[in-house]
Amino acid sequence: MPSVTNSRENGRAAGATWWRTVSRWALTLHIYVSMAGFLLLFLFSLTGLTLNHGDFGWSEPALVKRTLMLPQALVDHPSEAALSAYARDALGIHAPVKSYREYPDEIELLFAAPGSRAQIQITREDRTARVEIETRGLFGVIGDLHKGHDSGRVWSWAIDFTAVLFMFTAATGMITLASLRARRRTGFVLGALGIVVTLVVYWLWVPR
Repeated sequence: MPSVTNSRENGRAAGATWWRTVSRWALTLHIYVSMAGFLLLFLFSLTGLTLNHGDFGWSEPALVKRTLMLPQALVDHPSEAALSAYARDALGIHAPVKSYREYPDEIELLFAAPGSRAQIQITREDRTARVEIETRGLFGVIGDLHKGHDSGRVWSWAIDFTAVLFMFTAATGMITLASLRARRRTGFVLGALGIVVTLVVYWLWVPR
């Protein structure tokens, strides 16, 4: 009997040691990984709020219209590279080309970046380029960054990283809470209540 009792006690002690190690690492990672990604977490939280409220009117578009006369050679022998380079020099555009289309009578270019778009329609007959440049300020920029609009592949990876970071922070927070005997019951009850409230709001007030 003593050997069996000792074996059980050793097993419990090993389990307790393992759990303390896991909870200690969870707390450490929860704090430092969250702080390392603090800017991304704050950015996506802030822009989620502003997008839900139409940016509070702070990203109303400013539209500038211009007309350019293009060199004959560019219109006679058009190419995306030549026309986009000319437009950048003439208009001070820095955004990449999102689309380029050639038609019998017209050529269209669209430059796009977070918070800004520039559309150019070129009439072949008279070499006239009608230009519309739209900018939406800082909140337009960060709103497009939140949605990943016209932000490029690397920023798309940043969005994926932020999503994983949110999940990792939530998981390590739950593990940390489970290790706090005095608070875990209240914490898990509140967590369950949050789930129930979310489901009730969805079922009662969200159109389906």
